[in-house]
Amino acid sequence: MPPKRGQKRKAPKASNGEDGQAPLAPPHRDTWPGWVEMESEPAFFNVMLKEMGVRGVQVQDVLDLHMLPIMPQPIHALIFLFRYKPQDEADNYTGSDQQHIWFANQVPSFACASVALLNIVNNIPALTMGPELRNFKDFTKHMHPLTRGDAIDGFDFVRRIHNSFARESDLLNADLHLKNKFDAFKRREGTAKARAAKAAKKAAKEGALSETSPNIATKPERLSGRNKKPAAKAPETPSSKVSTPRSGPTYSVDSSPEPDGDGDDFKPGSRKKAKGKAEDVPKAAPSRRSARTPKPRDTNVYRSEAEEPEQGFHFIAYMPIGNHVWKLDGLDYYPHDMGTFGAGGNGSDGGTGDWLHVVAPTLENRMAQYAGADIEFNIMAVVHDPVATAKDDLLKNIKRLQAIDKRLDVVFDDWRALDGAETMKDTITGISLEFEIMQSHIDAVGLGPEEEKRISEQDNFMELIKTRQSVIARQVELRGALRLSDTTGNDDEEKARHRRHDYGRFVKGWLGALADESLLGDLVEG
Repeated sequence: MPPKRGQKRKAPKASNGEDGQAPLAPPHRDTWPGWVEMESEPAFFNVMLKEMGVRGVQVQDVLDLHMLPIMPQPIHALIFLFRYKPQDEADNYTGSDQQHIWFANQVPSFACASVALLNIVNNIPALTMGPELRNFKDFTKHMHPLTRGDAIDGFDFVRRIHNSFARESDLLNADLHLKNKFDAFKRREGTAKARAAKAAKKAAKEGALSETSPNIATKPERLSGRNKKPAAKAPETPSSKVSTPRSGPTYSVDSSPEPDGDGDDFKPGSRKKAKGKAEDVPKAAPSRRSARTPKPRDTNVYRSEAEEPEQGFHFIAYMPIGNHVWKLDGLDYYPHDMGTFGAGGNGSDGGTGDWLHVVAPTLENRMAQYAGADIEFNIMAVVHDPVATAKDDLLKNIKRLQAIDKRLDVVFDDWRALDGAETMKDTITGISLEFEIMQSHIDAVGLGPEEEKRISEQDNFMELIKTRQSVIARQVELRGALRLSDTTGNDDEEKARHRRHDYGRFVKGWLGALADESLLGDLVEG
């Protein structure tokens, strides 16, 4: 219906897309269904574990295998990053199904970082995990490794945390990678179908020829002694210029079974030179005008249009489970047993009881293979988080200090006014907001019946003061360790925050503003 008189028409919405369609928006990482490659950065892995609700472990870089003994103990697992090669596929078929190991296959591309973490944390006994991971572990407890991999692909909680480190370009590159893989698959499928059709057509043609002329040798000879009239020359067409190989064997035009003279070298099925005028001999091809060396002919006629891209990086895990060391690679069908270890035994560790002595030679061999090559690799260790131990020790320290103060109140009422019994300003004797300690946390800690009895029965005032001073001195060390760990955790959070921030949009907006002000050209030329 036309607009009413005097009413303005509404201007159509502006559109930058083709055919009046709105421009395509880039994918959002919170709703994008794929996975992106993760950097081998311990800070990112620590933030991932924290957001998954995992407590008590942390990831640290391993710069040298010799530094493993001085790292926080125990070392629960090692994560090895390397560039995956086609030769590594031979290990996919090793190993066997292990019911006592939680192991998942890597089903989606680029999910190896999260798969490696889940394969590790779900096999560390008594590890504190959030409700999401606990429910997921219980839900997938009796699944096949491949089914667990499908479950990880549909686990939005982990995928959102994984993709939170992705930039917009990472999402687009991952989509492009999957598209290229699909296109390559379709090309290979089309080539295979074309070859099969060609082979079937050739087989049908040969079968038809064998039916029409089953025995060519029984063809009657010509009775006339006249020479056979040559066939008329077919007109030259573009298709006739293409040389096609002959399907049958080549026979000699001479029917003589023996050589004519002693000087002839007789070879079965060899050609003889036709006798005739010089005009009948075809002329040689003209020489090349260019003095350049001719290019070698490409004989690889089945080469694909686009070369396969180089293989990406891959994360695998090594960890002790029971008294064996296992390689947990999501691309393998099952876990791979690396050998046994045990103190005083005859296992792969030589009886030292250290599982790292089993896996170290394997890692050294892998790194030696990459020596001098343009292939990067990295090792990270999943170690016991010293923050968890330090906080537990701090809670026990506060509990011990409260027990001593309670006993001093019984022995001497005014003991706090004496020299040497003063309490420093930073000493924690109860609730602490800095370290998130409540009185309920302190009450939940036990000192042990022997220690409680020793403190409650101590009547020597000076011994109690001396013990109290040593407890306060120990608390200074614990508070320092916790503050240092908090600083490290804050650094991890800061790195993750910068990595997650999309600076690309800011740069595009800034360049657009410079272009609007006609300043971009001057900056480029200057």
